[in-house]
Amino acid sequence: MEKKKKSYKNLLIVESPAKAKTINKYLGTDYKVMATVGHIIDLPKSKLGVDIEHNYEPLFETIYGKGKIITDLKRAVPKDGNVFLAMDPDREGEAIAWHVNSVLKTKNAKRVMFNEITKDAILEAVKHPLEIDENLVEAQKARRILDRLVGYKLSELLWKKIWYGLSAGRVQSVALRLVVEREEEREAFKAEEYWDFGVEVKDESGNVLNAKLAQKDGKKYIPTNKDEVEGIEKTLGSSDYIVKDVVVKKVKKHPYPPFTTSTLQQAANNVLGYSSKRTMAIAQILYQAGYITYMRTDSFNLSGKAVDSIRELIGTSYGKEYLPATPNYYKTRSKGAQEAHEAIRPSDINVTREKIEAQFGSAEAKLYDLIWKRVVSCQMTDKQAEILTVSIVNKDVKKPEYVFTLGGEMTLFDGFRKVLGTGKVEDDLQEISKIEKGDSLKWKKFVKEQKYTQPPARYTDASLVKKLEALEIGRPSTYATIISTIEARGYITKEAKALIPTDVGRIVTNFLRDNFKRLVDYKYTAKVEAELDGIAAGKMKYAPVMDEQYKPLVEEIAKAEKDVKKEDVVILGKAEDKCPECGGEMIIRIGRYGKFLSCAKFPECKGMKDLSGNEESLDFAKYLRPEKCPKCGGELVLKNSKYGKFWACKDYPKCKGTVPLLLQEKCPECNHPLVERRSKWGRTFTGCSNYPECKYIKKTFKAKKKKKSSE
Repeated sequence: MEKKKKSYKNLLIVESPAKAKTINKYLGTDYKVMATVGHIIDLPKSKLGVDIEHNYEPLFETIYGKGKIITDLKRAVPKDGNVFLAMDPDREGEAIAWHVNSVLKTKNAKRVMFNEITKDAILEAVKHPLEIDENLVEAQKARRILDRLVGYKLSELLWKKIWYGLSAGRVQSVALRLVVEREEEREAFKAEEYWDFGVEVKDESGNVLNAKLAQKDGKKYIPTNKDEVEGIEKTLGSSDYIVKDVVVKKVKKHPYPPFTTSTLQQAANNVLGYSSKRTMAIAQILYQAGYITYMRTDSFNLSGKAVDSIRELIGTSYGKEYLPATPNYYKTRSKGAQEAHEAIRPSDINVTREKIEAQFGSAEAKLYDLIWKRVVSCQMTDKQAEILTVSIVNKDVKKPEYVFTLGGEMTLFDGFRKVLGTGKVEDDLQEISKIEKGDSLKWKKFVKEQKYTQPPARYTDASLVKKLEALEIGRPSTYATIISTIEARGYITKEAKALIPTDVGRIVTNFLRDNFKRLVDYKYTAKVEAELDGIAAGKMKYAPVMDEQYKPLVEEIAKAEKDVKKEDVVILGKAEDKCPECGGEMIIRIGRYGKFLSCAKFPECKGMKDLSGNEESLDFAKYLRPEKCPKCGGELVLKNSKYGKFWACKDYPKCKGTVPLLLQEKCPECNHPLVERRSKWGRTFTGCSNYPECKYIKKTFKAKKKKKSSE
């Protein structure tokens, strides 16, 4: 039977079906566009998959379910036509292109790269195809193999020394260490008393002004206790004040650069409350639909064509006064900036937020709007402002000299803030702008407030990404994965935006700090990233880099195997309680879901008590207390899991009856108790416990806030 001749001459392969659908609109009938749906080959899941003895060669195998895709791709290759590999413009994309080419065994496959999925960009890329960059492929292979070696070998050790199912990663463990050490800083923090002290005065026009104590005898001064405050009040009395100095300073504020992966994740977390994972998922949707440029980048660069279109929009929509004489350029700070050639921007600056919202919804529209405003504002003029600082002193008391200050900022020209928003709320300077040096001010009263220093803030997605970038740990494509991985492993939890280490996370971190200092050292991890960049640039070789990392790891694991006892890791100390089974001593152990009491004679005696539930911690005005087990009618006790608290039968594991943590509040539609749930993005919401029969979700109303900037 004669084979049917293909109607196309060119096959273009991408990773994503959504990307394929968008590109297909721009290419004619001479092209067939197909998707691999991500990687087609990878390391095996159930074994190491690395040939240590032969230069750390990966033993790749076809990913489960990808056999049919590979067969379809092979069949689709045109006999006398071209194969274009159009994967993402980064190391992972280069590796996928290499994998596809090696599986298809095509001799003339070409690599095409574009930073945005637009008709012009696609056609231009196809006209000027490239060769696969072997150095980038080697760099991605090095990252994948190194992560496998570290993760696989360390995880095996964690199973032996702590418990089965734990895992560790090369970069994730360092990020976890940051979160744990911040919590340790907070716990070790000792609050110190200080006082805000000020004076309320009246000017000649009757305006009431508030000045804050700033200096004592020319040095910065903050009272540290009540006695000091009372001493100041006694010394100054009710005497009037005189203006010692008036300083007017004009300042310029430059626009912020366009978004990189890191700064987009930070802004989306700070302004929109999105996690890094959610931000990147939404950005991926916008990119594949052709609305923004590639979202994994550490470059501030913008194409000349993009800058021209942005400048045209500024001149037309905002006026020539908002348009600088020449374009603004920004220098990339990252030493290893190489993942893409442009910052994140809209592919077409004239596409509005409203269009995005109509097509996708509000979440995508909000992120697009953030990107749009940032890139338009980055090409606008500076903000110009006037800062006024007034210093006043007591008329009668010369020594010691207490200096109080008041002032604020007044915008002279909003510049880039016209688009980006006003940022910080500014003081109204009208009342103090007429004050001159030597003016008299009438004392009205002292204003004082006792305060205490606060511990360092916990990390959020935004601040952790910023810290990782500052330490040069990870790369644009890894930030979101790093955070989502340690959260999925149960090593951290989120309260509002704050990242809090769990007991399990602390145990793993302590174990790694004690036995693998090299691996969780910040400078060392940054050095490894630099070496991976060296492979990508063709300056370093794969095998020697792997040798340098792997051989010390083997020695460290062997030492820990010998020296570390499991009891030293998971036992936290003795407990006062007696074993409910044998009446003997109990010890505090750490399990995967928290602390619990275990009989000291374990495994001979399996007596235990749960500590992680702690009914005393529950607010029973908010939560229901179930009467009995739904399966056996027995008593229920509060338990804890990585998904949160729940009620379980006291006779577990004989009886596995459970009840969720129900609220006192009833569903207005079916009268069942409501329950707190978590969405796939990690946000909590309140819904009916009778789901899916009842799909009621309680609406939450946010208090109106002052407009934030996206800085």
